[in-house]
Amino acid sequence: MNPTGFYQDNITDLPTLGRERYERIFKVYTLLTDKGKSYYFYNILKKVSIPNSIDEELFGKIWLDRKLPWTTFSYKLYGTTHLWWLLSIINKPKNIFIADAGIEYKFIKARYIDLVLTNIEEQINI
Repeated sequence: MNPTGFYQDNITDLPTLGRERYERIFKVYTLLTDKGKSYYFYNILKKVSIPNSIDEELFGKIWLDRKLPWTTFSYKLYGTTHLWWLLSIINKPKNIFIADAGIEYKFIKARYIDLVLTNIEEQINI
């Protein structure tokens, strides 16, 4: 096993990920099997949290009138399904697959997404 780990974008055998992808926060490790094959795996113990002290100007609020998968909710707000994880972190849902109807959800306004992603990247040294 590679005890150091690298971010996926630094491993030439693996595709480069878009900056909105949740997988970017995890280091990738390699495991060599007794048959000589190596496998990549993520260290999924790392997590991202949004501080309570973040400026409320960065947030918007939206009320859902029907259930939506988090990926669809992300697409409606940001034009990509890949920021589902950010919505989930902000709202701490009980259902990790579907955003329930009849609930007001917070979200990072689209114009601040680059700022938030840059801040996350700086904190985890991507």
